[in-house]
Amino acid sequence: MIRNFLLVAFRNLWKTKLFSLINILGLTIGMTACLLILVYVHYEKSYDRFYDKSSEIYRLRYERVSETGEAVRFASCCPPAAPRIREQFPEVEIVARCFTRQATFTYDDEHKFIEDNNYFVEQEFFDIFNLEFIAGDPKKGISEANTCYISESIALKYFGDQNPIGKTLSRDNKLNFKVNGVFKDFAENTHMKIDIALSYPNLWDVYGKEIENSWGDSGFYTFFILIPGTDMEAFKVKLANLVETEFGEALRHYKLTCELIPQKLTDIHLNSNFQQELKVNGDKQTVNFLFIIALFIIIIAWVNYINLSTARSLTRAKEVGLRKVVGAARTQLMVQFFVETLILNSIALILAVGLMEILRPIFSQITTIPINFILFNQIWFWIILIILFFVGVFLSGLYPVLVLSSFKPIFALKGKIGISTKGINLRKALVVFQLIMALILITSTLTVFKQISYMQNQSLGISIENVIAVRAPRIRDNASIGTKMASFKEDLIKNPNIRKVSVVTEIPGRQIYWDAGGIMPAGTQDSKNYQIVGIDYDFADLFEVELAAGRNFSKDFVTDENQALIFNETAVRWMGFADAENAIGQRVDYWGNIYNIIGVFKDYHQQSPKQDYEQHIYRYLPTGRDVRGMIAIKIGDQNVKETINYIQNLYDEFFPGNPFEVVFVKDYYEAQYKSERMFGTVFGIFAILAIV
Repeated sequence: MIRNFLLVAFRNLWKTKLFSLINILGLTIGMTACLLILVYVHYEKSYDRFYDKSSEIYRLRYERVSETGEAVRFASCCPPAAPRIREQFPEVEIVARCFTRQATFTYDDEHKFIEDNNYFVEQEFFDIFNLEFIAGDPKKGISEANTCYISESIALKYFGDQNPIGKTLSRDNKLNFKVNGVFKDFAENTHMKIDIALSYPNLWDVYGKEIENSWGDSGFYTFFILIPGTDMEAFKVKLANLVETEFGEALRHYKLTCELIPQKLTDIHLNSNFQQELKVNGDKQTVNFLFIIALFIIIIAWVNYINLSTARSLTRAKEVGLRKVVGAARTQLMVQFFVETLILNSIALILAVGLMEILRPIFSQITTIPINFILFNQIWFWIILIILFFVGVFLSGLYPVLVLSSFKPIFALKGKIGISTKGINLRKALVVFQLIMALILITSTLTVFKQISYMQNQSLGISIENVIAVRAPRIRDNASIGTKMASFKEDLIKNPNIRKVSVVTEIPGRQIYWDAGGIMPAGTQDSKNYQIVGIDYDFADLFEVELAAGRNFSKDFVTDENQALIFNETAVRWMGFADAENAIGQRVDYWGNIYNIIGVFKDYHQQSPKQDYEQHIYRYLPTGRDVRGMIAIKIGDQNVKETINYIQNLYDEFFPGNPFEVVFVKDYYEAQYKSERMFGTVFGIFAILAIV
């Protein structure tokens, strides 16, 4: 019986080759698009879920709120939080913290690199996050000073084929670390990637041990696991009591409140967009929207199949009538037509999987996600395939099967087939449904591209054309770095293709990490949080930042170096001044030191235009140890390669031992639009496929 069903089904499909091809093509495209989107959605939702205890791990972050309700929300926490929790919270099974700052690491003259993902890490970190070690003894630990673990890629980068265990890496030519272990690289789908894990006690060599008691600092990423059965609400109350006990009086003095907030590790990537995030996180709404698009696409493909099949039902009326006359039961006819639907969906699914494999590298490049795993080894992929297949067969086959099997034999043989009013109305409804979904997709596509175009074309308030940036030297003598930097800038300007040079803590396009509270109008206690930008005399001219009032830093005023501040317009409003003109000359209490506001910059977009302006305070970047961040250089648009070579040679001469890294600021800035451009591209492609 089954053999007969299959033979008849293949014979019918072969007789109507064009019809079968159209149906298979429509289903294949729909399934391919749906599967690719679901792969992306699954990847985004898989962040940080590969750790053994991922569902039990929390990150502790904190928020500061001013008396008037302005909140500053950090992804990190205060330095003392972890040790206090370790001492006073028995319901916490384990807690650990880590701290990261960019640094230059050196093995020998040929192997020196700037590393962003180097962390000072407490030993307990490796009990929370299970890493796979491929060399060394993880139990030996890094609690001992001047020891480190490194990732597999870092081991290859610095030591090649040599055994890295026991080798020494130098951090900024100030601290040396012996390699005690090598772990496999962190997966890409994690919010935190560590390449070099340094012993935590060495943090004190850089920032002083007093930082351990500084509740006003941030940047310490704190993770913990609770004992099973812990009441989360009661735990939050204890955290609030800890804040009150430790620095409640100081908070009241500055009219601030502070809250320590537990956040599930698996919620970070799609639900967290706070200050000091370790990487740009995803967006839950975007992922959910793409999931809906995937459903739209496959439903449109199924509806299209239903419409084509029911439209063709008239041509098969005599076949149905003849089968019924010779004794075929309605159930047998239903099975026969379901078998045909099953075969069509099977062929389409096989082709879709093959097409997806072909398109996967292209899709991976567009979405910038590493879809390099073997899908057929993933259980979730098989579950999606099975669900997609059987739901597709049922939904796309049910109505055509019911229509065909319901024909009365006498009328069918005479070709007098009448379709009921309900059937006609259903077909019309399906067509209207397709049209509505197509219109929704078209409208959504136009809206997405319009938003992306708006962001890319909106005035930034600054000029970043023909500006490159070089990382300031990390390996240097603090006593002479100021003089060297001044001479370096002077020699750069001698090149006719170099227009201006400025040293700045953060170039446009980069999040500002220098964050400070305890800043208020002199004589008040109205403390608020601000983002601090260190600049020199040439910053405003190089980036063409406009003044709303007052003046720029100037060598003509000696007090500008340590008694003057420049605000942006948002910071002026944040501090409560009426306008930019009113702010000029106002005195500001900055951690007990009094400064004068000498100028107000017009707001510009430090980061993406999709983000609101933030409150910036600009300080003159002093010489000596505080020369940090980036060296911004405005160049002409001719002989770019030769100019960069000139800069590199000069940099190597002035700052030997430092790796030379250069970025084009415009490219760096526009990298912020990567996710929006990716979303627009993916959305547009699949919307067109769905409509077609």
